Amino acid sequence: CPPDAKPYMGKIPGYEGAYINAGHNCWGIAWAPACGLSMAELILEGESQSINLDPFSPSRFTRKVSGRGRKRRGESVGEQW
Repeated sequence: CPPDAKPYMGKIPGYEGAYINAGHNCWGIAWAPACGLSMAELILEGESQSINLDPFSPSRFTRKVSGRGRKRRGESVGEQW
């Protein structure tokens, strides 16, 4: 389970055409219709109309880019030393 008990739903940062819909804990079956609809909208239309996916962003625990270190597609992948 994610540390904030919210599922990961949305585009995976740094990868084109990759999405995630996971971490629903025991609520996965109950939330499946709404989550499936919102993910289908995101994938097919570019954004979810039925649910605001911002609180469930897969990048919500990603460290902010400090400007130092190596980058891959604009995202930090660690210090060089």
